[in-house]
Amino acid sequence: MKPPNSEVSILPQIDKACGLDMHKDKIVCFISNKDGTDQLLEEFGTFSEDLFKIRDLLVHHQVSHALMESTGIYWISLYAILREAAIQVIVANPQHIKQIPKRKTDRKDARWLCTLMLHGLARHSFVPGPEQQALREFCRNRLFYKQSQTKIKNRMIKILERANIKIRSVVSNISVKTAMEIIRLLAQGSTDADRLAACCRGRLKAKKNLIIRALQGRLDVAQRQMLGMLLSDMDHYDHQIHQIEKQIVLLTETHYQQVAQCLETISGIGRQSAQIIISEIGDNMAFFPTADHLTSWCGLAPGNHESAGKHRNVSVKKGNKYLRVAMIAVAWGAVRTKDSYWRALFEKLRRRMKSQKAIVAIARRLLKVIFKIIRDRTPYTEKGLVHFIEIQRKARITQAVKLAI
Repeated sequence: MKPPNSEVSILPQIDKACGLDMHKDKIVCFISNKDGTDQLLEEFGTFSEDLFKIRDLLVHHQVSHALMESTGIYWISLYAILREAAIQVIVANPQHIKQIPKRKTDRKDARWLCTLMLHGLARHSFVPGPEQQALREFCRNRLFYKQSQTKIKNRMIKILERANIKIRSVVSNISVKTAMEIIRLLAQGSTDADRLAACCRGRLKAKKNLIIRALQGRLDVAQRQMLGMLLSDMDHYDHQIHQIEKQIVLLTETHYQQVAQCLETISGIGRQSAQIIISEIGDNMAFFPTADHLTSWCGLAPGNHESAGKHRNVSVKKGNKYLRVAMIAVAWGAVRTKDSYWRALFEKLRRRMKSQKAIVAIARRLLKVIFKIIRDRTPYTEKGLVHFIEIQRKARITQAVKLAI
């Protein structure tokens, strides 16, 4: 047996590797053999011709493995070029491969990345395929456009309130047809109360007199012009979202139709939620060894902090924010479904924790169900309140037996 004070040595796993330190305008490339010989350190720009030079350099030196950090979007172009050359590229989370603080330079970073690659100490980040990447871009851009629309609506409300037009006090949401038609007429300079009230639809017809009172404010010329510009922006975003929706539906039906249909059987998941989930995690669960790995990658798994035998409460880990937001929305939809298993579970959790914390726990369990649904390609069956009650009954019996022993 070796003495307890002997050093632990990690043997290299690869014969030759490359570390690539990525920046907006500079890439530092370091190549080395596993025994530290035949080392090469060079700097390149980030234009396309520079990326091809890096590829040719690695091919010339017979480098088959490279490691780079997932720095913004700068790694994507070089990653695609190196993959075309059959070079195994690992894109690692920068937080997982940090060096000792206050000893950082670009050249040292490249050497450190090469060292990690040689010894097999870097974990590969999830890089989606071309179809999933396209779907992800469309889904995220749809989200950005909708967020922009929300900002525009808030600006329109402020303009109307400054003019003491209290339409927001009568209509709960200015996105409804009645409110938008009234705002368009106001932007055009219309002040005829009967014409404005004629826009009322549905249940708002009973509030015509109240709406006429709410529209007695005055818009000046500058305010009408601002409303007109904001309405033009809204129309532009509506057109863009419509075009994006077409592409999302086409990609989903072409590549992910079966998975999308299975996901829509889960409580709280509609068509749009299924599209977002597929765009973020894909339809192949081989990258995630278990469902817990997926929840950790998403940022729904609780963090661990143990010291001196004591466990401290810590917040959830950072992860994929787009998927996490979608899963929280799905969880709220699931718990609002009457007589569902998820509603009963939420009510139980809410007795001992805040609703916000309980909904994160629901979202984590739903994501584990999604993992199994995508992996097995089987629809979800809602077990309902009866199943939850039965589980609780069995748990109480088991607890009583343990106490009796």
